[in-house]
Amino acid sequence: MTSGDGIFRFRHGIAAAQIVLFSASLLYAYSFRQTRRIGWFTIGAFSIIRLVGAGCLLGTINKDSDGLWAGVFVCESLGILLLIFTLLEMLERINKTVPVVHKWTFLVPQILTWLDIAISIGGFVTVSKKDSNQLLPTAWSRASTGIMAIIFLYTVGVFAYFWFHRHQYGQEETRLVMGVGVCEPLLLIRVLYSVIFVITADLTWNAVKGNPTAYLLMTMLPEVAFIATCTLAIRLTSPLTTRNEQKNKDQRLQEEGQNLATHSRASN
Repeated sequence: MTSGDGIFRFRHGIAAAQIVLFSASLLYAYSFRQTRRIGWFTIGAFSIIRLVGAGCLLGTINKDSDGLWAGVFVCESLGILLLIFTLLEMLERINKTVPVVHKWTFLVPQILTWLDIAISIGGFVTVSKKDSNQLLPTAWSRASTGIMAIIFLYTVGVFAYFWFHRHQYGQEETRLVMGVGVCEPLLLIRVLYSVIFVITADLTWNAVKGNPTAYLLMTMLPEVAFIATCTLAIRLTSPLTTRNEQKNKDQRLQEEGQNLATHSRASN
């Protein structure tokens, strides 16, 4: 894709749509933070990354800057793990209400993520030293994508275990696990997009300068649908702190009622 010629192309249109859609998800993330709901950090951070990446890409319309392209490259290289952790956070929310697995289940992806971050840093350093073919996959990027795929498959396994125990859940928990079930295929499409690129080294599947239709169908639309589904599921789920406060309030009222009844019988 050429740049700096002032021509607004299909890929720029996708970026413009991302600005609109992820601005909305960022506002929802802020509302989640204010109402103490889950997902505010992962959805908010992901939205910011996509907004910055889309803004940098739109900036290349009139300016072919290495800095702008570097911004696009970095932002497009990030984000998938945030989507995965959104799903894990939804499952962990279920586990806090209806214990299904041990808490260490949610620590394993975190350990793998730190390893992936270290590998990604090594990959960025390697790419920055290359004079040509900077967009082609390296051993570092292949290792990073491999770890990401492992974390995704781990998440699928955790989801399956929660799904088979859904008869234990209340309405809100059932809604959350169904939301995760809808998002898993969307995330699979997004992961495959990255896996295909690092395996084939075909720039058609490159998120920075690849085929815009492939990017639209396997990155932009799945990500938007993913964020919309998670946002809806979380929005319809009451904060855990609110539920605990209500539960404690009901318990206090019940105890007060019992005390009044006991006192009334004693007076008679």
